[in-house]
Amino acid sequence: MNYNDSHALQSLSLEDLNTIHQQTVKILKETGMIFSSCEARQLFKKNGFKVDGEVVYIKEEHISRALKTAPQSFEVRAPNPERSVKIGAGNYVLGPSGGAPYLLEYGRRLRKSTSRDCRDSIKISHALPSMDFNRTLTVAGDVPGENIPLHHLYMAAKLTDKPLDCISVEGTGLLAVLFGVSPETIQEDTRRGVTYAISYINPISPLRLSEHESDRLFGLCQNGVALGISPMPMAGMTGPCTLPGLLILQNCEILGTLVLSQLINPGAPVLYGCIGTITEMKNLSGPIGAPETRLIESASAKMADFYGIPSRGNVGLTDANAVDFQAGVEASLNFTNAINSGIHLLPGLGALGSWNLGSLEKLVLDAEIASYLKRMLQPLTLDRETMAVEVIQKTDFKGNYLAEVHTSRHFRNEFYRPGVFNRDLYEQWTEGGKKEAYRVAHEKVHEILRDYTAPPLDGELEKEMDRYVQLNYPVEM
Repeated sequence: MNYNDSHALQSLSLEDLNTIHQQTVKILKETGMIFSSCEARQLFKKNGFKVDGEVVYIKEEHISRALKTAPQSFEVRAPNPERSVKIGAGNYVLGPSGGAPYLLEYGRRLRKSTSRDCRDSIKISHALPSMDFNRTLTVAGDVPGENIPLHHLYMAAKLTDKPLDCISVEGTGLLAVLFGVSPETIQEDTRRGVTYAISYINPISPLRLSEHESDRLFGLCQNGVALGISPMPMAGMTGPCTLPGLLILQNCEILGTLVLSQLINPGAPVLYGCIGTITEMKNLSGPIGAPETRLIESASAKMADFYGIPSRGNVGLTDANAVDFQAGVEASLNFTNAINSGIHLLPGLGALGSWNLGSLEKLVLDAEIASYLKRMLQPLTLDRETMAVEVIQKTDFKGNYLAEVHTSRHFRNEFYRPGVFNRDLYEQWTEGGKKEAYRVAHEKVHEILRDYTAPPLDGELEKEMDRYVQLNYPVEM
């Protein structure tokens, strides 16, 4: 097992990580994990695992074998090949949050989200350079529930050429149509570290993978979708109240599911989920902006490094129910902590209210934070031009650098210019209408939607996608 000691935050020592691993092995071997799917249990039995009822017992050698086949990095292809991304190997891949049932409109009016909101969020994420992949921020609440997963992918496939999110097994057929490849080719590509979408598998704490999630695991693993294994144990309710205990439980759930994924399709790309949290005892919710959540996040990232697999976390998360100071602080802390922890796949932009609310304005504001951080992550290049020794000696003690050709040559590329945040002096800001960031973001939303142009999509391909979706909707639209 590899251990990468390169990250600045050292919440756990190598000894700590080994201890968590050994206690995880003890629990999986002696207590086991429930797999509600008969198909999953049969596969475990076929491969020599002890199975008693719904409980599967997993030994250390099973875990080691699975970790050997799980890739350390992989590619997610985009409809536009230039937008394909690599996950792992020190890369950070950012994108919008997803699944919010409500939209918070500008002016703080809350309503159930619709298909139009989904389309708008895809268009905005498509236009924002800091978004590396795309999906719907909210849920299409005006679409029959059975059709929503495929409908979301269908909209995204038409409106963006960035890497996509695929929740349903039916969506893998649409991916085959969109990319013009056979299901067999997709399966072969998956084994060599090339995938066609991103998705998530959610074990239920404590120690259970449901039949529904097992079915999704089988279908998505076999059909070119990278999976973030993302349980969300809540300390004090669905997991131990102490953070070390919660980390061990979460580790059991991730490794148990990872073992199954590699039995289904050795080499299938998976990610280590870093989203455990605590319980807010006054309302039994799971706060995602709490400091303990950031501690769990960092420690989980260290476990992913320990096992040599990529990690999935979030950025931009907040428990605030408005785009306010709390939202900005919690979102920024989540951004910096996740990046400092070295987490690779980072959805979450645009989320409010513990994932329950989406905001198009916050999507834009979070993208601004992402752009700041991407600039901060750019390494310094030391060469004759950038060190500017001749310019320093020429200017010496008497002048300044404003009139230097070196300044005019470099300032546009060397200095990050914010698209939403303000750097005007107070008088300039007043003359410009005293616009706060929330209002500027609202205007940016309208500007993006007004100027949006769909990426090129071949007419025959679009018709083929239409036919596939209409045939595969579970209920008639």
